[in-house]
This record gives sequence, C-alpha cells and structure tokens, in this order.
Amino acid sequence: MNSQPSATMGKRGARARRWVAALRDYGALIGMIGVLLIFGIINPKILTIPNLSSVVDQSSGPVVMAVGMAIIMSMRGVDLSLAQVADAAGLLAAMLLVLGWPWWTALAVPIVFALVVGGINAGLMAYLGVPAIIGTLGMMFVVRSFELVLSHGSEAQVLFTLPPDQTGPFFYIGQGSIGPVPVSIVVAAIVVAVAFVLTNGTPLGRYINAVGGNVRAAFLAGVDHRRVFAAGFVASAVCAALGGMILTSRAGLAAPGAFEPYLLDAFVAVYLGSLLAPSGRINVLGAAIGALFVGLIGNALTLMGAGAPARYIAYGVVIIIAMTIGVLRRQR
Repeated sequence: MNSQPSATMGKRGARARRWVAALRDYGALIGMIGVLLIFGIINPKILTIPNLSSVVDQSSGPVVMAVGMAIIMSMRGVDLSLAQVADAAGLLAAMLLVLGWPWWTALAVPIVFALVVGGINAGLMAYLGVPAIIGTLGMMFVVRSFELVLSHGSEAQVLFTLPPDQTGPFFYIGQGSIGPVPVSIVVAAIVVAVAFVLTNGTPLGRYINAVGGNVRAAFLAGVDHRRVFAAGFVASAVCAALGGMILTSRAGLAAPGAFEPYLLDAFVAVYLGSLLAPSGRINVLGAAIGALFVGLIGNALTLMGAGAPARYIAYGVVIIIAMTIGVLRRQR
C-alpha cells in the first residue's frame, strides 16, 4: 500500500538530483547572465548594442592573452610573466615606431621577443624542472627591468602624435576595421579559432589534455610531456605579445607597467571559462568568453561610477566562487 508514495518520493528525489547536477554544470552560465541582467536593470546603457560592441572591441587584447594563459594552465602550469611580456611587446613596438623604424618591425620584433622569452621559460620549466610559479615570477621581474632600462625609467612612448604614414599600418590593428567589424576583433577571433582547433582537433591537443590530466600516465603512454609543456609556454608568450600590440595600437601610446593589471584579468577569465564547461576543464573557448565577461564587469562598474577597488573585489569573489564550484564538482 505504501509503494505508490515511495515511488513518488523516489521520482522527486531523482528530479531534485537532476536539478542539482544541472546547477553544478550550468550554474555559472546562469549566474553570469543573471549578473549582466542585474547590471542592465541598474544602468540600461550597459546592455545596449553600442556599449556591448565597444566592450567586445576593448576586450580583444585581453581575450588573446587569456587564450595563452588557458593553454598553459590546462597543463597545470602558470605564466606569471604573461602581462609583463604584453607590456614589453607594446613598448618595443611603440619605441621602434617613435625611432622611425619601418612599421613591420613594430610587428615582427615583439613577436621575436616573445619567442625568446617563451623559449627561456620553456627551457627552465619544461626541461630543467623549475616550478612554473617561481620561474615565471622571476621572468616577470626580468622583463620588467628590461622595460625600465629600455624606456630610461618610465618614459611613455606616444604614438598618436606621429605622422599617419608612419603609424597607419600599426594603428590599423587596434583602430581599423574590415567593413563594420574592427580588425582587433578579427585578430582575436582568429587566435581563438586557431587555438581551439589546435587544442581540440589535433594530436597536440590530445597531448595537452593528457599532460594536464596525468603527466605520469602521459609519459608512460609515450607522450613527450616536456616538449608539450614547453610549447605551452611559447604559445603563452606569443599570445601575450599579440595582446600587448593590440592594446598599444588601440591606445596610441605605451608605458612600462601599463598592462600589468591584465594578469589578474587573465586568471579570472580562465577560471570563469572552466566553470562554463560541464567537465570543469580549462579550455581556450571558455577563457575567451570569460575575458569578455570580465570586460563587461569592468565596463559596468565604470558606468556605475565604481572605481578599481570595487573591480578587484568583484574579481576576487569570482575566483573564490570558481574554485569552490570546482571543488564541489570534483567531489561528485
């Protein structure tokens, strides 16, 4: 006689478990949308098409940097020199233009610089076994010192006063457009697409997942984990340089230390991106979406009159929530 109530309770329990599982898998996305809706109610200008388009354009550089950070963090590494490399790349590009060098050198030299820094990081961390958090922290200070020496302290390099024929091609990256679409968005989309294909549709992507999942198992399976880990640091540095050049081109000037806050932005973006994936794994597409959301948070707080402290509080809360949800997912 009690079988029917028991069956009903069992169905309700199963339904409740499905709701809990759905919230664990998609709660972050629901929460992000909810935050944006709240911001939109407080200030309707935030969710207008012109403002959203502006945020996407402004976030192009940080998106590229977040993709680089996601690649190395997906292998349980970290690159604390990311923002400093972006800073130095932008400064190098600006200085070359100010000194009258051809515009193409302002694009090529920062990439070469990033390859050198990424190669050194790769050698230290992947082949010598230096802990990534220590090695890249040291590289961050080395690059920062290089910037200060290069700029004679903290001298800003102003580009927007130079003749258009000298800066035009470089400014095109951050200020030009292809039809109605800004070039910076096109560059960011290409970087995200290439990184997504490499990490999801190639043997390199499978090796990255193997190293990130269990490096010993990857080694026993014949994966050259040192080479894969090294490639991650090189990719991170190149993405940093590209992001730095986009930001410098958009601003029209460069100064030592200008892009250092983007390191925190990249961390927040990567953790947010991991929450968007049902598996909870770090991925480049999620990091790109996370970077856009970070840009929206900063834009919304600015439009509401909040300063940098409020922004950092918001980022800290996001990271704590991300880590908490990650722990809950692993305990399932």
